[in-house]
Amino acid sequence: MIIEFFCNAFFALAEFIIGIFPRFPSFDGLNTSFGPLFYIIDFVNIFVSVPLIGKCCTIILIVYNLKFVWSIIMWLVRKIPGVS
Repeated sequence: MIIEFFCNAFFALAEFIIGIFPRFPSFDGLNTSFGPLFYIIDFVNIFVSVPLIGKCCTIILIVYNLKFVWSIIMWLVRKIPGVS
């Protein structure tokens, strides 16, 4: 009975805190609003494989991020005295 009281109080507090935040908008109309984009993607898919484009974009992002991380590492190494 005591545990039930504490659980009810906890869940009421959690519902209150969640209720403070605004609700997300409904995404019911996405299919109609993204229709032209899907049409373009289908047209491009005739000539070039869309998964291949996705893999190429992923590789480009990975290489770019590796260059950024490498520049940060080199900056840290240069900050060590006696290391050129």
